[in-house]
Amino acid sequence: METAAITAGLPLQRYRLFESHDMDEARESVARVFCPHGLTMLRPRTELDACHHSARLHRDVSLNYVQYGPGVQIEPGFLQDFFLLQIPLRGGADIRCGAQRIEATPQLASLPSPTEPLSMRWADDSPHLIVRLARPALLSRLEALLQAPVRQALVFELGVPLDNPALAPLVHFIDYLRLTLDAGNALQAGSRLAEHAEEYLMSSLLMSAGHNHSRALAGDAQRGLLPRVVRKAQEFMAAHAEQPVSLADVCREVGCSARALQLAFRQHADQGPMEFLRELRLDRVRAELLAPPQGHGGVRETAQKYGFLHLGHFAAQYRSRFGERPSETLARGTVRR
Repeated sequence: METAAITAGLPLQRYRLFESHDMDEARESVARVFCPHGLTMLRPRTELDACHHSARLHRDVSLNYVQYGPGVQIEPGFLQDFFLLQIPLRGGADIRCGAQRIEATPQLASLPSPTEPLSMRWADDSPHLIVRLARPALLSRLEALLQAPVRQALVFELGVPLDNPALAPLVHFIDYLRLTLDAGNALQAGSRLAEHAEEYLMSSLLMSAGHNHSRALAGDAQRGLLPRVVRKAQEFMAAHAEQPVSLADVCREVGCSARALQLAFRQHADQGPMEFLRELRLDRVRAELLAPPQGHGGVRETAQKYGFLHLGHFAAQYRSRFGERPSETLARGTVRR
């Protein structure tokens, strides 16, 4: 995780739930978002410096910043109906979940599963960025990616190495979401963009983090697929470019797993399905910016219409594809008229 970027000021400050030096208040406040748990100081008679910031994306995912100051022992037991991706921003934590145990650091996040008993010991000055994911939604996303029912509980590998290149898109997307939420001007809870962000985050986690269904997700990656599957997927994405289409949605439409679809795209289109969708949406934005002014609401509105949450990232992608800034395209279209 780009720790320096994430810790510039307290993350998610505008979503502050509480600040407290009182143990009971901290425990009860955190429990309202997560679950009832035991909370004790590792060194008695030290003063707690607790706070919790929490921002919900859509329905099933929230980003949280939690700190306690001095070291604490946390005993949630079973997490019940949610998963937690816990990223120490500094310091570390001893995490035990079922038969697994890790020493979490800013380079090694923890991902406890709700069907395994959890016990945690956070070291002094170990604030965490925590992604909370609803268990039913994550299981539903897994079934959509597998195109098959899930009959065995989903259990992740407890340690998530954030410096693993396979996890880089997920790590950057979480940081991007946090920055977007901190900015407060592009991602509104319950919006179409928030729904799309949630689906992408869950799919990315399932595809990149290790768990007991990872082999099944990769199981038919070697099976040959006809180019017609790619064409069908492309047609579906083209018809739904303005909607929050996820990889799971495309898999459901064409009737194959995520790994198989990705392999087919690489073989027949020399790009991944989500790369195709991003380029398709960039093309649509460009076409609208060149259209008559009544056909669009300007750069910001047009970009958000096609799911680009962060204008800075959008502008960089746009310039990379077309060799000019969106505003320059808009100006050229105006001159032509």
